Amino acid sequence: MMYFLILFCLALGLIGVFLLTIPESSFNFARKYFRMNVFQYGVGVFSILIAVAFYLGATTSKLPSAIEIFALFSLMGGVITLVLPNTDFNELISWELRIMSPYGRAVGVVYLLIGAGLAYTVL
Repeated sequence: MMYFLILFCLALGLIGVFLLTIPESSFNFARKYFRMNVFQYGVGVFSILIAVAFYLGATTSKLPSAIEIFALFSLMGGVITLVLPNTDFNELISWELRIMSPYGRAVGVVYLLIGAGLAYTVL
């Protein structure tokens, strides 16, 4: 379970690096693939798996209550993503991409900080 959490933290860091180096290409990729049904349900299931992994790994982390709160937010996000109709999910993704695309490098820094912070608490 710990390796799964470490891979998740590394993935967040890698997303941050991509957003820092090639933000427009990253957002073009998101515009192309994030509106698919498979993405919606995949994100929902993955979010629930992340929630379970963080909840189970919370006892061995440096900040167990913070990790449990993160797990609960991840669980809520996964359930909402699975229940949300496809048209509403696509509108939400379009809105997020429209709002965030001018700030791609800043979003990359945030992803790097979140990935590093989670890695610190898990390791």
